[in-house]
Amino acid sequence: CLNLFAVKYYGESEFWLALGKVVLAGGLIVYTFITMVGGNPLGDKYGFRFFRDPGSFGEVYSTGSTGRFLGFVVCLVQASYTVSGPDYLSMAAGETENPRKILPRAYNQVFWRLATFFILGSLCVGINVSYKSEELRRAYEDEAPGAAASPYVAGMNRLQIRVLPDIVNALILTAVLSAGNSYVYCASRSLFGLALEGRAPKILTRCNKAGVPIYCVLLVLLISLISFLQVSNGSAVVLDWLVNIVHFSQMPD
Repeated sequence: CLNLFAVKYYGESEFWLALGKVVLAGGLIVYTFITMVGGNPLGDKYGFRFFRDPGSFGEVYSTGSTGRFLGFVVCLVQASYTVSGPDYLSMAAGETENPRKILPRAYNQVFWRLATFFILGSLCVGINVSYKSEELRRAYEDEAPGAAASPYVAGMNRLQIRVLPDIVNALILTAVLSAGNSYVYCASRSLFGLALEGRAPKILTRCNKAGVPIYCVLLVLLISLISFLQVSNGSAVVLDWLVNIVHFSQMPD
């Protein structure tokens, strides 16, 4: 709902919410390094154990090299949304003060953030837990709430680390709020641009006194109610289909 107000409120809220994501990602990378060299209650120096047994690639739909390749593709589709944000910076150019100076610096920062947090984060996931983890499997099958299905939380439970899983849960909430905030902004501005080009109803070009395309924002918020499909087991399958379509459509970018 912050998108209903002037863009400066969106920017300020996104700054603080994104700070939570940075703390979470950086903290988990540091946590992984400390625990893998033995800094945990069990004193277990597990290192890259799970890369050797059962291995770094799981088999899906088939066995051998084909199964491992298909497993990689399945993960790629699911994870593609995490790196689909750099082009969204361009959408803020029309509402940014001194964009010629600010945006180039922002683009450079995005590249290093992607390289640091996403690549290292993916590596840390494989270090912390095996893809054959029984706890992860039960969490998915039982649809456990919160971050119970997080590989980091599974790793913390395996090492008998307390409190940290609750902190991770809280920081994940800030990451979810930040993602929702950003996607509502980007989707509403994309719809506004289509309306200006005559490819969407003209009523969507109307803005309030703060310059916010109010009808575009409201329509995007209305469409986001589809997320409630996740509440029911049967309808959640349909939501997964929609999410996979969106993820796959972002991959060519």
